[in-house]
Amino acid sequence: MRPTIIHQNKEPGAHTRRGGWLTAEDKYLQACYPMAQLLDLALASDVPQHKLLRGTGIFVEDLASQAHMNGGVRFNVRQLAVLADNIAHYLPQDEIASRWGARLWPGYAGSFSQALATATDLGDFLQMLCEFRHWLAPGLVPCMSQYNGYRILHWQNVFGLSTRAEKLLSEAYMTALVSVTREQCQENNSGWICCPGPYDAAQLRRMRVYCGEETTAGAGGCFMAIPEAFLSLPWAAGSPRIRDMAIAQAKTLMTGIPAESFAERVASYLSGRFPELPSLSETASYFGISSATLKRYLAVDGMRYQQVGDQIRLRYSLELMHFEGGSNEDIADALRLGDGANFRRSFRRWTGILPSEAREALSGRLPPLNVERDSSYSSPSYSSASYSSPKSAQSIRSHRQ
Repeated sequence: MRPTIIHQNKEPGAHTRRGGWLTAEDKYLQACYPMAQLLDLALASDVPQHKLLRGTGIFVEDLASQAHMNGGVRFNVRQLAVLADNIAHYLPQDEIASRWGARLWPGYAGSFSQALATATDLGDFLQMLCEFRHWLAPGLVPCMSQYNGYRILHWQNVFGLSTRAEKLLSEAYMTALVSVTREQCQENNSGWICCPGPYDAAQLRRMRVYCGEETTAGAGGCFMAIPEAFLSLPWAAGSPRIRDMAIAQAKTLMTGIPAESFAERVASYLSGRFPELPSLSETASYFGISSATLKRYLAVDGMRYQQVGDQIRLRYSLELMHFEGGSNEDIADALRLGDGANFRRSFRRWTGILPSEAREALSGRLPPLNVERDSSYSSPSYSSASYSSPKSAQSIRSHRQ
């Protein structure tokens, strides 16, 4: 089954209108939140204000209450990314990301926060998080799939964020999801696995305080594995009626603002063609533009065509590796990479580590794989997900046969 694609007109050439997608330069984020909260936490340190704001184009006066009257000042993803990078650079060992995340959701983002606050369960919450992702989790895109009793949530960089900025935002959003679930569900997050990427021992200890003891570094990517049982547990403040009213108001605020970035649209198309990833010229032809124009559109957000394809391959290889027990040869076959040696080289290029090291990071933390289950993969039930992981290994092999 092809993954769900949001707001996509499938006619070739339908995406050529300039401004038909969200870019890192579009100013749509309210200045009062969440940037003010993040900046407040950073300014409480000894780092001078001008260093934290260097290159952002943000002034403290922009965050004053008077600046928000009649629509007020708005920021873009690029400014948030530069601010996050500055904070991570000057305060690398600080808990700012986790402290920010712990109070981020539902938060004070108007109708978007009201919708989150009245979610009926975690599944409902995740659906809204995906739909309003560029307002609630700016800079990173949540991509969901389902494997072996887990809902897998990847945090995807589609705006060319620096490594430091990506790390800070992913830590914040993971912490936010754990914190809001603990509060609303009144259950601990036992069984959740948070994999924030490469962390040193001190950083990992810090994040375990906020996200639980199963938080693990070095698994090869930035993702969360949530047991499916958590998705339907009722939330204390759930109210379908108020939620629906808030969603309607939030959609009104989104009017005129594109729902997804160009990199997301390219990824949706590539995911639908997986495991055969089309060439640059084929993809450009689908969008009705030249190869040079496609590369230029991606470059606006600091992305490259090869990078988008590699993100899909990495995300899928991690799911096969950790949640289906796939060997290097199995994954190489599914990704059309030739043999296990080629996959090892590709995986190391994507992550900086070997597949064996990634497997070791989650060794003993996952339950035994249910090899008898129906592994035919379908896209997540959430129609609001931007793009999901491709088909399962079994469905790919059946297709090839």
